[in-house]
Amino acid sequence: MGVTNDDVVVIQKDVSTDGIWCYIVLWVVPQSSSLILRWSNLKNRLVSVCPSCIVSFYLDQSSTHSTSSPVYLLKFFSLDRKGLLHDVTQVLCELELTIQRVKVMTTPDGRVLDLFFITDNMELLHTKKRQDETLEQLHAVLGESCISCELQLAGPEYECLQGISSPSPEVAEELFGYELSDKEIRSQALSPDMSKLKKASVTVDNSLSPAHTLLQIHCADQKGLLYDIMRTLKDCNIQIAYSRFSPNSMGYRDLDLFIQQKDGKKIVDPEKQSALCSRLKVEMLHPLRVIIANRGPDTELLVANPVELSGNGRPRVFYDVTLVLKSLEICIFSAEIGRYSTSESDHEWEVYRFLLDENCRFQLSNMVARNQIVDRVRRTLMGCSFLLFSDSAPTIFICAVFGSQLGLGFEFEFLSNAIIVLAGFSIRMPRSPTTPRSSAFLSALSQEIEKKLQRALASRSQRPNLLQELFADIALEVDERARDIICNREEDAISPAEDGIHGPLCFFDVLADYYVQEPESGQPILDLIVTLWSQSFACHIFTLLFHKWLFEVQLDNSEVLLRYSSALVQGATNVFWIDIQTNTRRFQSLFHYLLEEVALEPTRLNKIPMQAQRDLYLLLSRFIIFYNSVDKLESFLKHFPVFPNAFLVGGPADFFIIELADQLQKLKVEPVLLHYLSHIKALQGMELRMTTSTRLKTCLYSFTSPGGPMYPTRAVRHAAWSALDFLFPVGQYPRHLISLFFRLLYPWYWPSSCWNFILSCIKAVLYSLLRLVFSSWEKLQRPKEY
Repeated sequence: MGVTNDDVVVIQKDVSTDGIWCYIVLWVVPQSSSLILRWSNLKNRLVSVCPSCIVSFYLDQSSTHSTSSPVYLLKFFSLDRKGLLHDVTQVLCELELTIQRVKVMTTPDGRVLDLFFITDNMELLHTKKRQDETLEQLHAVLGESCISCELQLAGPEYECLQGISSPSPEVAEELFGYELSDKEIRSQALSPDMSKLKKASVTVDNSLSPAHTLLQIHCADQKGLLYDIMRTLKDCNIQIAYSRFSPNSMGYRDLDLFIQQKDGKKIVDPEKQSALCSRLKVEMLHPLRVIIANRGPDTELLVANPVELSGNGRPRVFYDVTLVLKSLEICIFSAEIGRYSTSESDHEWEVYRFLLDENCRFQLSNMVARNQIVDRVRRTLMGCSFLLFSDSAPTIFICAVFGSQLGLGFEFEFLSNAIIVLAGFSIRMPRSPTTPRSSAFLSALSQEIEKKLQRALASRSQRPNLLQELFADIALEVDERARDIICNREEDAISPAEDGIHGPLCFFDVLADYYVQEPESGQPILDLIVTLWSQSFACHIFTLLFHKWLFEVQLDNSEVLLRYSSALVQGATNVFWIDIQTNTRRFQSLFHYLLEEVALEPTRLNKIPMQAQRDLYLLLSRFIIFYNSVDKLESFLKHFPVFPNAFLVGGPADFFIIELADQLQKLKVEPVLLHYLSHIKALQGMELRMTTSTRLKTCLYSFTSPGGPMYPTRAVRHAAWSALDFLFPVGQYPRHLISLFFRLLYPWYWPSSCWNFILSCIKAVLYSLLRLVFSSWEKLQRPKEY
């Protein structure tokens, strides 16, 4: 819950317990958004939800709830405007204030009275400094439209808002039912990627562990997936002894959980197994319920958020829904949050009700428009990338596409202005009849990048966040509409050589070509990046935008050239590691340019200092296998620069192997590690020094045994053995014998080792029989010679 409540994404997880202590490892990356992530606060929140290690000798059985944070009432009265509710919600989230209840009312004269019942995650709202900071931030957002704004401890009115007016039986059945209704099925059909969610596979296996049931889940990745699974298991009184949450692979996740019932026994009852699997599938496919219903003559959007046993629900639902409604320019007439318990079961729901204003671009009485709104809200809540094109609102929908490709947030103002040019409605830079459309688009996009950098330079507190958002924006993939404008072949426009792009065409590919042919357009951006040189993501942005400019434009200042080339190598290292961690190849075009157009082209390579050349070759050595460029290895080694310590280390092949071995030791993503091990066989026949050969052999051997320090999986161990035997056939049988001897020292590995040995023998016998049959058949088919 603590991780879900902050803007971080869990990319991998390991959990193990001995029944007393629990060891949890989460690999997380920050999710870029306008919200500021405070790691220290996240740590404190995680510590607060962990059980105390001090044994409690006196337990008050009558106390069933932990001491909760005091609830404060934030009440403000102001003039109404579009997006007001979301702007206030965003400020509260940035201040790490949790919204418990909301009551929003709009008066006939265009004014709004909002009641927010909030708690402070930092436990500081009782101080005057914290209260003044909150009111100051709200006044900054509300501006002159604010009439009054008060913050005080909540009174009896908070208890009055605990409940919520019950929906009609038809609406309740549609909202809280476990099966999708016909309306929702039609709405789901708007989402092409929802078919991936329906392919979730949940299996139960009791044969692999004597004390635990293995629960294996294969499903599409989505926002809050880990939270939904853990919440469901918690509600079903299931205990987890060990679990592994694998990294994202082609949009899917694999989870292995060794579980027990509350009494410590395995789940052997087929009915309980089936019920658990069905419940998990429903919660993964349909964790939140979203519908639009009629409330008398008005239209109401309802979102149901399941409440777990601790009394908490999924966080920031209110923030996400108001963000969608703001982006669709739909005004909210009233809003409220309350709890609702279904009569059929003890399940409790947190229900968000939004009364929508009819005066918007959508015809709310139209079923198609309703389905589009429901689909947009659902996909935002589940973190799906969405693409909805509508004649009535093309700009908003396209902006949503760009903001969700990498899973990172974006500044709505930044991309909306740029995409308005894309849609043909340029308001920042009117296009003259003689200016090509692609040039106008790229010029406007460059202006927005410059503005974003200027904002980062002006705001010290928001600087890291803004730079991270900008990096995410320029790394987005170009969609079809933008591609038609940028790569328009009917006009003499500046556009990238699309046929030479490896992988998806991204905005940085387009802009890198543009700044080569129009250097003056990129100069203001380059000057701002140099000013922000010491900031995070500055070198990332420089590398993506100016990696071609550095080698195509003549620079006479050697000191500046050294600085730029060093930043290029550092930025390329960082972005390539992003691909490694996510097991994607979004920056493949950057790698191929540095390899084929720079490293293998002496005319370009000699433009940068010798030290930068060496660093560039060492960088490419680490990632050449990941980006499937092993076929260029021979030519790559021939162009390898001379190193001062070559007489100690060896030739180019030795430097390459040293970097590769070091890279293998750092890899933690299993699919990437398997990719390296499967392609490393191309190194066979290299002439290496004894020390280098031993280093590679030791590196591979470290992946062949279970346990520390690498803790490889079975697939990694087998791939490492295969690569080791292929590259170093001499001594393979003694190595296997020694490995078997050490495995015999650990009895808990005996069953799996014997089972795999039996399977290997069976496979070997079957393959031998098949070869014998086929060879005999071929002999029978041959014509006899007389």
